[in-house]
Amino acid sequence: MAQSMEVDAPASASAGRPPSTLYNYVVTAQQPTAVTHAAVGNFVAPGEINLVLSKSTHIEVITLTPEGLQNALDIPVYGRISALRLFKPKAAAQDLLFVLTEHYRFFILRHDAAAGAPVTVASGDVSDTIGRPVDNGQLGLLDPECRCIGLHLYDGLLKVVPLDPATGTPGPEAFSARLEELNVIDAAFLAGCPTPTVALLYEDAKHARHIKTYCVGLRSKDLEEGPLAHQNLDAGASMLIPVPAPLCGAIVVGESVVTYFSAGAAPYQRSAALRQTIVRAYCQIDEDGSRYLLGDYLGGLHLLVLACVDGAVVGLKLQPLGTTSAASALAYLDSGVAFVGSRSGDHQLIRLHSEPLGGAAPAGAAGDAAAGAGAAGAGSSAAGAAAPAAAAGAAPASGAAAAAAPGAGEDGAAPLAGGGGEEAAGAAPPPCYVEVLDSFTSLAPILDFAVQDMDRAGQGQLVMACGTLRDGSLRVVRNGIGLNELNCVELAGIRGVWALRPGWRDAHDRLLVLTFVGETRLLAIDEDDELGEVELEGFDSARQTLLCSNTAHDTLLQVTSAGARLINATGSRLLAEWAPPAGSSLNIAASSPTQLLVSTGGGSLTLLDIGPGGFTVAGTTTLPAEVACLDITPLGDDAESSSMAAVGTWSMEVCLLALPGLRQLESVGLGAERVIPRSVLLAGFEGGAARHLLVGLGDGALHSWRLDPTSGALSDKKQIQLGAKPIQLRTFAAGGVSYVFAACDRPTIIYSQNRKLIYSNLNESEVNFMAPFNSASFPDSLAIAKEDSLTLGTIDAIQKLHVRSVPLGEQPRRLALQEATRTLGVATAGLLGGMAPSGAPQDRGQLIIFDDATFDRLAAYGLGPQELACSLTSVVFAGDDTPYYALGTAIVKPEEYEPSKGRLLLLAYRGAGRLEVVESREVKGAVYALAPFQGKLLAAVNSKVHVFKWTPGNGNGSSGGGGAELVSETSTPVQVLSLFLAARGDFILVGDLMKSLTLLAYRSAEGSLEVRARDLDSKWLTALAALDDDTYAIADNSHNLVVLRNNSDAASDEERARLQAVGCFHLGEFVNAMRHGSLVMRLPDSELASIPTLLFGGVEGAIGVMASLPQELYALLEKLQGAMQKVVQGVGGLDHAAWRAFRDERRSEAARNIIDGDLVETFLDLARDQAAQVVALMGPGHTVEDITRRVEELTRLV
Repeated sequence: MAQSMEVDAPASASAGRPPSTLYNYVVTAQQPTAVTHAAVGNFVAPGEINLVLSKSTHIEVITLTPEGLQNALDIPVYGRISALRLFKPKAAAQDLLFVLTEHYRFFILRHDAAAGAPVTVASGDVSDTIGRPVDNGQLGLLDPECRCIGLHLYDGLLKVVPLDPATGTPGPEAFSARLEELNVIDAAFLAGCPTPTVALLYEDAKHARHIKTYCVGLRSKDLEEGPLAHQNLDAGASMLIPVPAPLCGAIVVGESVVTYFSAGAAPYQRSAALRQTIVRAYCQIDEDGSRYLLGDYLGGLHLLVLACVDGAVVGLKLQPLGTTSAASALAYLDSGVAFVGSRSGDHQLIRLHSEPLGGAAPAGAAGDAAAGAGAAGAGSSAAGAAAPAAAAGAAPASGAAAAAAPGAGEDGAAPLAGGGGEEAAGAAPPPCYVEVLDSFTSLAPILDFAVQDMDRAGQGQLVMACGTLRDGSLRVVRNGIGLNELNCVELAGIRGVWALRPGWRDAHDRLLVLTFVGETRLLAIDEDDELGEVELEGFDSARQTLLCSNTAHDTLLQVTSAGARLINATGSRLLAEWAPPAGSSLNIAASSPTQLLVSTGGGSLTLLDIGPGGFTVAGTTTLPAEVACLDITPLGDDAESSSMAAVGTWSMEVCLLALPGLRQLESVGLGAERVIPRSVLLAGFEGGAARHLLVGLGDGALHSWRLDPTSGALSDKKQIQLGAKPIQLRTFAAGGVSYVFAACDRPTIIYSQNRKLIYSNLNESEVNFMAPFNSASFPDSLAIAKEDSLTLGTIDAIQKLHVRSVPLGEQPRRLALQEATRTLGVATAGLLGGMAPSGAPQDRGQLIIFDDATFDRLAAYGLGPQELACSLTSVVFAGDDTPYYALGTAIVKPEEYEPSKGRLLLLAYRGAGRLEVVESREVKGAVYALAPFQGKLLAAVNSKVHVFKWTPGNGNGSSGGGGAELVSETSTPVQVLSLFLAARGDFILVGDLMKSLTLLAYRSAEGSLEVRARDLDSKWLTALAALDDDTYAIADNSHNLVVLRNNSDAASDEERARLQAVGCFHLGEFVNAMRHGSLVMRLPDSELASIPTLLFGGVEGAIGVMASLPQELYALLEKLQGAMQKVVQGVGGLDHAAWRAFRDERRSEAARNIIDGDLVETFLDLARDQAAQVVALMGPGHTVEDITRRVEELTRLV
């Protein structure tokens, strides 16, 4: 019977302590990146090829076009996806999408071309009140004739959902049919059967594996024995592949053999030997099912060919093709191009070749491969054209669940069996038929990470141990965009920078104009493609330049305080000049290719038309206030002439004027802050589909409006604080996309996605001016002027998070930063995760030391045979200033359920590549966790927690300790297995495998540990962290996040001994690590500047942020979240409140005291009428503008 988890009310919880950590906000900084399912079909439109990927809690739809892979849809799902299939009913022009979630909800989606979004065709709850959930994962099956859906959710039961074959809509009633087979490994519907026929691959009580079929009676609602049954398959049989008509039947894939079973009147089978491995994914190449791609757990890619004669399979042929990332999902696209989705490494777009790459194949191999790997040519040319340009946007995702288990940890690493993929020492590499066309970054699984504050400015970067087996790597994740420096010159006092082309239609820039107080300098690209200073007579070098640009008449424009100059294309001769009236000077200017707008002070504006030979006054006006900034960037169809001018004034207003008459169209105030606008810009994004007016203020604030270029009407005002110093706005283009560069103390790149402005920080500081500089020597570069230097560089791909990869080529386990030596220690488990198959060379882990800035390898220490690294930390002991790496290991023996031995090692990096073992101490169990503690070392060894101190002794450690040794000062047993440790003051948090959290107190005077409090609720923990002295965050293996509180001021001993849950929330992510820190720099005057944040990373590659909120802000967001739940409907009819409710195997409870930031931040994407509806539901006292401002402030947390 379900029980409810006791959750304290916030009011009683806040007595006597800071209330902020009781109210929390959880938001995703990086969506899951591991792919769990992939399907290819025509989902968006009948003629399109779409790749549909599931990423744990998201569905990504990618369109295959001649220009490349392009993201078409990103669909968030209120659930963890356990099955995903495309199918086409008989009367449908395009595919429908079937999705099943782990919480027993299913839905069918159809893409609505008119709305540009998916619509729900059907949805339902397929849970049962009784039944034991399956251990091998939920299975969702579709009959090839679209007659029914089969769901295996509970042991011994098959749920059947009848479908209308014409429309694909479910029938009136689903039913459950009893199965004799309790341990089903895989299942599939067979093709070519008069009634729906399901094939089951199952294991009996003696661990033997068999295949059996059942015919599904949709009218009788029962199962009858089918045409196929076979006993005693390969012991490692784990995959069932249905073969389409006309061949029909099924393929069973084992660890050492692949077998085809026919399903006709005269059953037969054909087999082929497979080099021992574990196949994790497959995809069909041909419509007739004669060729398949198989991907194994080590990244091996194999081709399976069914040789047919007269419609019968006469043999199977298996051909190794090469190595990719370890595949969790494969999808054949077209013309020999396939997609490899992975849970343990980067995703890849590959091309299959009929001939081996880089050389000839051994005799007989080339022909075999040509029969199948040469799948190129069978289909349209879209995939072939897409391949080179595939970087357009498939960074897929979703991940492998893992359980914290003894000796295995929570890594999500696949278990090893057999020697798949490993070549004998000295053997020649096999021929490779796989070309990797593109690679898409995936962080999954995140095994461990550390927060590194490189510039000591409060903005951290994450150094992560990611991937499994040979896909293991370090990933350096930073918020914002990196600048790749090409050249840097020390130049102080730059007051402006512009790039000039030789002619209007030339692609490359030739001149770089730099202006200073009282002078202007010119840099030019010479014949050797080098940038050097030049003097050109046409330019006025004795004055400070206000503006430089190319004109549409192949002339150059220079504006100084003395006037405007028109110069020939080479810069050698002055063609024309315009000067302001006597007694006045120019102070501000803006230009288009055929126009120049200048201000001479006192609010005076003059518009000049630029002709081939000079200037013509087109209009004048005088504004009531002094002009502060100008812009006349063309936004209409005419790219050479602007119909509108934007003017910022000293009266804290921005005006829009019609050109050429300078008639006012619109005027808006900038608020009551009394800050002068410093830069104004008319910006067009998304190919001109999104037009905005941007205004940068002197205090670092940026105002934006949506702009109607015809009427000048402004709407949807937004404000965001970019920095604390004046902003200068400039446009630039990269990859055919328009961006805006906001130069200030926190430089930001602004772009638009789905008509929404996105802000990404540039990982630089204090940029004063920027100009795009695209030359043959420095293609697609930016010239960035700082206070004392000029830098030429290129920027990384525009994205929210910048990820740098450092391949390891082996399985990482734990990592630790050591600030004193500026190094990073990474403990690995070897290429095969420390579990080499029998007969293979011994695979050993090691501790590798890297430079923490360059990530160059500095030193390494190898572990012993059967020794697995379990924990790593950096520690400095009391009385010894030397920083040590403390490494905890376990000796893993096959006959032991729990390790009985392990080692605790202290290693010191001495520089110059020397890593010295200072102490090696054997302990009675696995050292699952280590943590520095008050000049001592905490160690969790099996079920005990030890406090070790570094004391003078006889140096009996195995390597000698220079007269010191590790001594266990005290220890105490805790629960079942102590897997996690965290320390705060005198308190120690211990996370148990099964028994949740225990709070220990260290008595320094007595040198002892005592149990202060426990969480009496049973939870299988995966990560923990202390939010403050009395409040703790934990994550469990049911994907929940729980906040516990220590009742240190309670009246009774019983209450003080119990940790109480004050917050609970379903994350939907398996969390492996939690660390304090931030991915963004906090502004001191920001409302959220003092809010503490906790970062977490999980198996699926997701990165999240947990922020503790003031109670007043929490109350506001709780109202907003409640209103959003009523207005924003989940895809497939899924309910947000049900999705975020705490749940495990025994109970469920509504989410408490934790706000879903992902839902709250979608407020910024709502249409104006929807946003107004949400605000109205919140009650009186709120406005759309106020809520928008508060939510935008929250987006700065990530």
